[in-house]
Amino acid sequence: MLENNTKNLTYSEPPSTSQLFLEFPKASFELMQLRNKAWKRTLHKAHPGDGHSVMTIPGFGGGDGSMLFLRRYLGQLGYCSEPWGLGTNLPKGRVTDMDQIIDYCRDTEAAIAQNCESIVQRTGEKVSLIGWSLGGVFANVLAQTRPDLIRQIITLGAPIGDPRGTSTWDLLRKMSRSDVPENMQNVSEWLKRKDGLGEREVRTSVLYSTSDGAVSKGSAVIDGHHLVENIKVKSSHMGFAHNPLVYWVIADRLSQHPAAWEAFEVGRQPRLIQKKLR
Repeated sequence: MLENNTKNLTYSEPPSTSQLFLEFPKASFELMQLRNKAWKRTLHKAHPGDGHSVMTIPGFGGGDGSMLFLRRYLGQLGYCSEPWGLGTNLPKGRVTDMDQIIDYCRDTEAAIAQNCESIVQRTGEKVSLIGWSLGGVFANVLAQTRPDLIRQIITLGAPIGDPRGTSTWDLLRKMSRSDVPENMQNVSEWLKRKDGLGEREVRTSVLYSTSDGAVSKGSAVIDGHHLVENIKVKSSHMGFAHNPLVYWVIADRLSQHPAAWEAFEVGRQPRLIQKKLR
């Protein structure tokens, strides 16, 4: 029997419909910026990679091709960029309630962990994960449940918190023709996955944007943990995987060794980066 699992839960308001409609033009502009000469010069100045494996995990409905440009950039820096290799990030069949999506997440996280195990066995080193949107939700869970495999994670506009703080919550429910009332959705179980699956041992960098047309800041950030840093960037939700500013922050965070970690500071960045972050 379904129970009211949303009572007394608080969440931030989702982005406006107008922000959601602006996603495509914003993301198109961000993609064009990758060809900008000033950005190219700046991105080439990023810290060189140390060769460890970095896996990209696509967002809802995306596949490895959606993060191809990011993997190419990381490969140029010297990292071993790894696709997630699990096809399209999409449940099979109709999904009408939170329990079904949570089951899908658990199965997918197990498959990602298996791929990470293969990499660790092959290289002898832990894997860093970069998860975009729903991919960041997977990465956050693995940071808590499989610290033996994960070196660090970076989430990009991931709805780690209350899904009702996303502009796609109602849209996806309508598309799936869900007849489960909102107050009966198992949101509380989803929220347990945010930071309640065991002692967090993995460095976590949360990238969020107040101009994200899909996920609110309140749903994306993780507060109150010394191993987590929340970094505000200017990006659309669709543009996180090909935004040059995001690329710079990712490169900076990947260059941090777990044993000699320094928090991200705007004042230490090149002038162009400082200008874009403020």
